[in-house]
Order: sequence, then C-alpha cells, then structure tokens
Amino acid sequence: MKMYDKFLPGIYSKLLLSVLFLQFSNSSIAATYNMTELSAQASAWLQLEIQNLQSDQLKLELYPLDARLADKECESPLSFSLVTPKIQRQNTVRIHCADNSSWQLFVPVRMSQLITAVVSSQKIPAGSYITAEMLKTADIDLLQSRGKTVSAPEQIIGARSKKALNAGQIVTQSDLCLVCKGDIVTIEGISSTLSVSTQATALQDGAFGDTVRLQNIQSQRVVSAVITAVKKAEIKL
Repeated sequence: MKMYDKFLPGIYSKLLLSVLFLQFSNSSIAATYNMTELSAQASAWLQLEIQNLQSDQLKLELYPLDARLADKECESPLSFSLVTPKIQRQNTVRIHCADNSSWQLFVPVRMSQLITAVVSSQKIPAGSYITAEMLKTADIDLLQSRGKTVSAPEQIIGARSKKALNAGQIVTQSDLCLVCKGDIVTIEGISSTLSVSTQATALQDGAFGDTVRLQNIQSQRVVSAVITAVKKAEIKL
C-alpha cells in the first residue's frame, strides 16, 4: 500500500463537499411570501405608481388577499401591474411570479380622485336659469363624474339647465347651455391690434368651448363663434 493512499478518502470528501457547495451556490433560493406580505407589496407598488402620476388627489383603498391562503414561493423578483392601465374607480393589481411555477394573484383596489366642484344645492327643474342659491361647492370623486365638472359657481350663473338636476348632484358642462338657442349673445371680435363687440342671436345651444352659429342683429350675417362664458362668445378677426 502506497503512503498517499491513506489520504484519498479525505481528498474525496473535500472534493464532494466542494461540488455540493458549488451546486448550492449556483442554485436559486426561492423566497416565501404570505398573503399579508403580498398585499403590502402590492399596496407599496401602487402608491409609487400614484406618485409617478404626480396626482396628490388620487387616493386608493386596497382589499388585501385572504390571509388564510397558502404561502407562495418564487425564485425570481415579483412583478406588479394594473390589469386595466387606465386609472379608473375599480381596478385590480396583478402580482406575477415568472419562474417555473409561474403563478399570479389579483388584488382588488378602489380608486378615488377628490376635487372641489360645483354641485346643486337643491332640485333644479329642466329649463331653469341658474342662480347662485341653486349651487354650492363640494369635494367630489372625479372618477364618479360622467362629464366635465365646473370649478366655481360664478362660471355658470345665468346659464340654463338642459335637464332636471337632483339636490347634491354634480353639475357638468353638458348639463347646461351657456348659450341657448334664441339668446341675445355678446360677440367679441379680437385681432392682434383691435377688439370690437356686437350682439347676435344664438341659432343653437352650446356649452363652454363649443363653436355655435350666431346671427348678427344689425347686419343679419350668420357667423360662427366660440363660447367663452354665459351669453358670451368670441371670434377671431
């Protein structure tokens, strides 16, 4: 028996340990997540998304995953995304693990965007001329509104309601005509060096920013002008 034979078992043991160590170091260790942790990560990701949108008024209410569900494992970093990219009142955060197990979970979330807007302080019948007493301002959820809101009551005093409005209802621009067919409207003609005004009869209804046809009272000429306020319109000369 050669002298170095007694060292072979020790060498083999060291080689085996080295191989096992290399295999262990090259393998990925799966991270384990419980439902509470996954819900918290989804909430943190969504908060960051809101900051990226630079919208301080956008608030969220996340409905956490059921804590009784079994833990999840994933070797790769988790990815998060909104099921519907558009910001809307009801949405869902998708949690995805892209490793061999390839699982995903969905976390419901409710969003709201509070702004100050005009609402009706009383019931307003269709065809009514709007007065200050009919209006007030309130913090409302913009995502619940179905049209362009009004930011200040004075913008619509004297307008006419196109439909009945309930007390507390959000007043949108589509609910009103700032210029109504038959109204006498002041038209302001503007150029780089001149500004003139005249009066005309409205031939159609319109809201802020709409282009409507008006008939000049003096010349009877029909022109198109952009509505800028209640019973006011503007035309470029």
